[in-house]
Amino acid sequence: MSHSPAPVALVTGASAGTGSEIALALAQAGHDVAIVGRRTALLDEIAAAIEEAGGRVLILAVDLRDAGAVSVALDRFLAWSGDRVDVVVNAAGIPGPLSPDIGGYGVEDFDAVIATNLRAPFLILSRLLPVMRAQGSGRIVNIGGNHGMRGRAGRSSYSASKWGLRGLSRSAALEAGRDGVTVNYIAPGPIAVKRMQDGWKARATAEGKWEGEVLESYVADMGIALGRTNVPADIVAMVMFLIGPGGRNITGQELVVDGGVIV
Repeated sequence: MSHSPAPVALVTGASAGTGSEIALALAQAGHDVAIVGRRTALLDEIAAAIEEAGGRVLILAVDLRDAGAVSVALDRFLAWSGDRVDVVVNAAGIPGPLSPDIGGYGVEDFDAVIATNLRAPFLILSRLLPVMRAQGSGRIVNIGGNHGMRGRAGRSSYSASKWGLRGLSRSAALEAGRDGVTVNYIAPGPIAVKRMQDGWKARATAEGKWEGEVLESYVADMGIALGRTNVPADIVAMVMFLIGPGGRNITGQELVVDGGVIV
């Protein structure tokens, strides 16, 4: 009795944080997964977890700011997948300058954020969206941020990059919809990943407070209606919904997962 090949997914930003959790969830759901990131040692750890879950895995250690390297990596991916791709999740992102106003940081910092958060998804869609359209199916999920739904002082480069990703997602959805491909955008609020947790701990130490006080203050400052930050599982659940049966007729949409900041 023959078996259908496993669906194939590619996840960027898969070396840590939410991207790694998404990659593992896809593997556990039966996908073969290509994981893209810069930190090889961490990619090796995620790859081992994916193989333990029973999935095939391809490690693509690449700097997404390097268009040539991205092209080579996608060649490897398509050779590995047999020129098929069912799911793409663009989860890679960098925050960029975290406090300076415009005029207080350089164009190099701005360009690095745009290259990672906006140009890289464009490069990947440029290559893989036509493959999906030709096969008549596919699910694309771009991970943005709720600062791309509004302006925020001190986050201009990040906000601009994620706002641009919204436009790219909407346009791609309109172009590819007739070929059975969905393209959606998830806008998380703050996610309690290690980088964020380290920041809260450092602030608590600097201010002589316990960490819970700092987190409560942060939540209040952000205006989170539910009074809690995201955990990676919140974003993973939305990705899995969008690529599953529930997402069959959803495209071009912006799904905000932020505990009630953007309301």
